[in-house]
Amino acid sequence: ELQLPVVLVRLDGLVSSFLGTTARNIGNLFTFANRYRCILLLDEFDAIAKLRDDPQEVGEIKRVVNTLLQNLDWRQKIGLTIGITNHPNLLDPAVWRRFEIQLEIPKPDFEVRKAIAEHFMPPVIAPDSHIRLISWFTEGSTGAEIEALVRTYKKATTVREEDRRGLLETLQQFATLNAARIQRERRTLLFADPGKLFRAMRNDEALSFTMADIGEIAGRDKSSVSRLLQKQANEEDVTDG
Repeated sequence: ELQLPVVLVRLDGLVSSFLGTTARNIGNLFTFANRYRCILLLDEFDAIAKLRDDPQEVGEIKRVVNTLLQNLDWRQKIGLTIGITNHPNLLDPAVWRRFEIQLEIPKPDFEVRKAIAEHFMPPVIAPDSHIRLISWFTEGSTGAEIEALVRTYKKATTVREEDRRGLLETLQQFATLNAARIQRERRTLLFADPGKLFRAMRNDEALSFTMADIGEIAGRDKSSVSRLLQKQANEEDVTDG
């Protein structure tokens, strides 16, 4: 609606281990953006806008934040600046004061996660049951984390058929390599006894899985899925009793 070009920058890409280089990179970024009437979109904002009293950081971060503050002040009359972070608690209070509007965007719900997965899936054509399971598995995840899982899924589908992993195995691999990104309950179910996982999938209203859906995803026939579901139900009845 503003009809302005967007300059998108991941600030973690500006961070350098060399003294003074990060602050210089920030200055160069703003010098470039200020030449144009544009929207400056700063992703991974916490990478350089950290609290200056963080005992884990050296004096360099103070210089970096001060440089950022100065450039934000100079840019106010030139163009619109937007900062994006998943860790607002890490931001320096002085940085917060530079932004007139502060919006909290909640993590996507099931339907939004499904839409995100569908958006990033092409050119691979995935069954709807796979899209729904990816959406279910990524509860509590951000859009970027869902995109990362979809990339993993797409890679798994493009290898030779004899080397191809099933969806559950792909999810297990992703959960192993990205444990911090996956909700603990979902990760525990994924590595639990198949009957327990199948029952959770079968009972979830958002998934609305049939036994055929579960069988296709798990590489089992319907009768095998049915036996495992019944076994799990019997075990839960004994436990409850």
